[in-house]
Amino acid sequence: MPCLAHTLQLTLKDAIKHPNADVLISRARKLVHAVRKSSVANEAIIKKCGKTLVRDCSTRWNSTLDMLRRLLEIRTELNQVLEELGMDTLLTSDWAKIENLVKLLDPFAIHTDQLQGDSQSLSHVVPCLLNLEAHLLTTTAAGKQLAQVLLKSLQERFAAILSPDFPHFDATPAAACLLDPSVSLILQTPDMVPLRRAAQSLVETLATQYNPATAPQAVTATQNAVDSPPTVLQKYRFLASRMEVNVSLTNQPDGTDSLLTEMKKYVDDIKQSVFNETPLQFWRSKEAVYPKLAPVALDLVSAPASQAFVERIFSVCGLLSSGLRNRTTTSLEQRVFLKINKKLLID
Repeated sequence: MPCLAHTLQLTLKDAIKHPNADVLISRARKLVHAVRKSSVANEAIIKKCGKTLVRDCSTRWNSTLDMLRRLLEIRTELNQVLEELGMDTLLTSDWAKIENLVKLLDPFAIHTDQLQGDSQSLSHVVPCLLNLEAHLLTTTAAGKQLAQVLLKSLQERFAAILSPDFPHFDATPAAACLLDPSVSLILQTPDMVPLRRAAQSLVETLATQYNPATAPQAVTATQNAVDSPPTVLQKYRFLASRMEVNVSLTNQPDGTDSLLTEMKKYVDDIKQSVFNETPLQFWRSKEAVYPKLAPVALDLVSAPASQAFVERIFSVCGLLSSGLRNRTTTSLEQRVFLKINKKLLID
């Protein structure tokens, strides 16, 4: 399974290369270049608002988003300076298009940061992707064409995670989502039946490996109406607004030792409870209640959402040990620790 954060970045690059976005970003980039090149204009903007324009980097799509955000943030001061210096600014229509583009891309930036965090579980991959899909489906006419390009790219690049019929489908992220009590309800909706069944099948296979005596049995489902989205899912606001029905497991075989009985009890529990603990804390405290399910769940929710954080550590180690800072006497371990935790130390 490829790095999910990198795959999401490729999805965004597909959209940014679209003519509608490419022309707009090129205009914004030229304006930023002209202002940054002029020391007079740059200093005047800093005096007015204490900030300057941000250049983007071709290898990082979120730097382009940062550039557009800063343009919108200091738009008034920027236009005043450009008018005073007789320099050209963007058209009113271009400013409106930038606003729409930023609104379209903002959720992608949020979920990219979420997926590449060092403490993010694999269980949040499916909710993030489904939330982005719901966001694109509800995009207004202003950004509809670009949203459709993004949606097509998202569905194609993540078919191996979201589409059980895909030849190279991997149910691991869906199984992790199913066994994370904070997001499991996402898979209990009618449109998630194929993905949920694939996740349950993988969980049964893994549980059989842990407990050879466990035999998979048939599962049926019934629909129970829900008045509003569960509070625990409000962080996925686009997805939560679409949730209307939860699906519960019924007609399970008797016997408290059955894996499917444990699964039914688990689904019932997550519908009726509010969780203030992490998935790991939940399953460690429930090992006696779910003796067959808990070992599988602990393995799945312990897996990271992506390899991005590990790659970042290797990158920092390479930079710090390359000889560029050969006068530094502290150990490599301490330097990497300080670099990776810079935000926490500053806060």
